[in-house]
Amino acid sequence: MKKRFYSLMLMAAMGALPASAYEFGSYSDAYSTADYREALNMGLKFFGGQRCGDTHNWMLENNSSVTKKYCHTKDGQGSVNGGANGNYDLTGGWHDCGDHIKVGTTMGYAATSLLVAYDLWPEAFQDNYDEAYGAPNGIPDVLDEVKIATDYFIKSFPDDGCFVYYVGFEGDHDVWVTSSKQSTLSVQKGGDPRPVWTARDKGGPQAANYASALALMAMKYPDASYRQLCKEYALKAYEYAKRTKSVHASIPMFYSNPNDEWTDELSLAAILLFNLTGEEQYKSDALSYLAGKWESNSPLAWDTMTDFSYYYLVKADPSSNNGQGGTYASFLEKNVFGLHLGNAKRDNNGFPYYTNNWGTNKLACGGAVAAALWVKLVEDGVITTSQNVNEAKNFNERIVDYVLGKNEFNHTFLHGFKGDMFFRIHHRNAMGRNDNPPAETKNSCDFMFASGGLIGGPSSTGVFSNIIEGGSSYTETEGGCDYNAPFVAAIARMVAEKDPVDLTGVAEPRVLTDRSFSVYPTRFDDYVVIDMIERGYDKEAIAELVSLDGRVVRRLDISGQISSVIETSGLNAGLYLLRITTDASSVSYKLIKE
Repeated sequence: MKKRFYSLMLMAAMGALPASAYEFGSYSDAYSTADYREALNMGLKFFGGQRCGDTHNWMLENNSSVTKKYCHTKDGQGSVNGGANGNYDLTGGWHDCGDHIKVGTTMGYAATSLLVAYDLWPEAFQDNYDEAYGAPNGIPDVLDEVKIATDYFIKSFPDDGCFVYYVGFEGDHDVWVTSSKQSTLSVQKGGDPRPVWTARDKGGPQAANYASALALMAMKYPDASYRQLCKEYALKAYEYAKRTKSVHASIPMFYSNPNDEWTDELSLAAILLFNLTGEEQYKSDALSYLAGKWESNSPLAWDTMTDFSYYYLVKADPSSNNGQGGTYASFLEKNVFGLHLGNAKRDNNGFPYYTNNWGTNKLACGGAVAAALWVKLVEDGVITTSQNVNEAKNFNERIVDYVLGKNEFNHTFLHGFKGDMFFRIHHRNAMGRNDNPPAETKNSCDFMFASGGLIGGPSSTGVFSNIIEGGSSYTETEGGCDYNAPFVAAIARMVAEKDPVDLTGVAEPRVLTDRSFSVYPTRFDDYVVIDMIERGYDKEAIAELVSLDGRVVRRLDISGQISSVIETSGLNAGLYLLRITTDASSVSYKLIKE
C-alpha cells in the first residue's frame, strides 16, 4: 500500500561538498547504443502491461494461464462516490502501479511526461507495432501507448462540470492475482463493477495534467479527427481545472496533497494550450499562475510539474519571469545544478537522494529529465549559460546508467533488462499468478515476464532489501506509470542523439509558430496580406480576423496558398487578432485597423 503523502523537498546542503565529490564532467557512458535502444523500448512497452479493460494488455495476452485476456470491462457501472451505481463508460486507461486501480494523479503525470519526451526528442521513438502489438502502423509506439491514457481522459469528463479522478477500491490491494482474475472477484476485492469517484468542485491539478496530455496529443497524433477531439477535451479539462484549481482531489490511503499545490500544473496546461491555439490569453494565464513564485525545490514527480512548465515558458519567451526579477530559465538552471547535481555530487555513486526515499529511482529520473530539458534549451540556442553543459548531460546519462545496472549492486533496476530479473518488482500482472500467494512465496518466486518496469530503488546508498512484501518493499520494489515515465523521458534524449530514428514518412502534423506565416501590414486599412513562409500546410489552413469581442469578422480558406489577401474595408478601427488554424494547431497575430 502506498504512503499517504510524501513531500519532495531539497535535501539541505550540510556545509561544503566533500573532497570526494562525484565528478560528472568526465563521465563516460556505461552501455552500448543498442543497449540504450533496448532499454527505451522496454521501458515504453511496460505501459502496455498497465493497460486496463479490453485494450490488449500484453502481460495478459501472453500469459497462458489467463483465459480472459481483458479486465474490468464494467468500470463506470459501479457505485459513484459511495452512492447509487453509475451509467458511465470508464473502461480503459492505465493501472496505477502493480495493483489495478486507476488514479488520475499518476496517469496524467505519466502521459504528459511521455508526450513531452516525444515532443522534444521524436527521433528517439520507433514504430515497432500497432496499438494491439501487431505490425507497425506508421505511428510511433509512444503515441500508441499514450492513446490508451488519452482515450480514458476523454471519458473522464462524462458531462459538463463532472470529473472522474479515481476508479477502484482499497480492497484491490488485499489480493495478489492478475487484473483479469481480479475482475471476477467481489467489489470489495477489486472486482467488477468497481466504484467510481467523481468531483465537481475539486481536482483542478489532476484535470490540468489531463489538459496538458490532451493538448500535446492534439498537436502530435497523426489522425486529424482524433487531434480535434483531444483539443476539445483539453479545453474542457483546462476550464474545469481553472474553476477548481486550488483544491486537490485526495485519494484516501493513496495520494493526497494537503498543501493543495496547483500553480505548476495549471501553468503547464496553459502554456501548452497557448502552443496549441496561439491564443495569448493562455500564455497570460500560464505566467499569472507562477507570478511571485520562486524556483521549485523538488524533482519532477506526480505532484511536481514545475520544470516542464519552466521549459515551455522559456521556449515561448526566453526572458519570461515571475514578475519579481526571477527568470524561469534561471530557475530551471538552479534546479539542475543546485538541487539535482548538488545532491548527486554528495553521493559516491553520483546518485541524488532527496529527503524522501519512496521510489528513489523515479525521483532521480525526474531530476535527469530536468537536466535534459535545460540541455535542450541550451543546445537549441534558446538560452545561453556560463554553466558546464557537459556536466548536465553527463548527469542525465549517469542516472540512466545507474538504473540500468552501473551501480553498487551490479544489477539492473529496469526489470528484465538484458535478461536480469535478480531485483524484484512489486507487480501482479508481471508475476502472472492467480493463486494469491503468501508473502514468502512472492519473495522467492521467479517472474513470468521481463516487464521493463522501473523498480523503486535503494533506500540509501547500498541499502536495498529486494523483497515484494514486508519491510521497505513498497518504497523499494514498487513500480508503476509514474516510475517508468520519467525514465523514458530521461533516456529519450540520449537515444535521440545516439540512435535517431529516420522520421521521413512519419505522419506527424506540422505545428504552427509565429514564423510559419508573414502577416502585414500590422497597422492595416483596406486589406491584410498573409504569406506562407514555412511550406507544408497544404491540407487545411483557415484565416480568421477576430474582433476584441470575439466575433469572426472575416474568414478565408488559405489552404495551400503561398500568398492570400483578406479585404478589410468597412471594418471599425481598433485591435484585431488574425488567427490561422490548421488541423494541427493555431497561431494568432495582433493587428490594428487604422
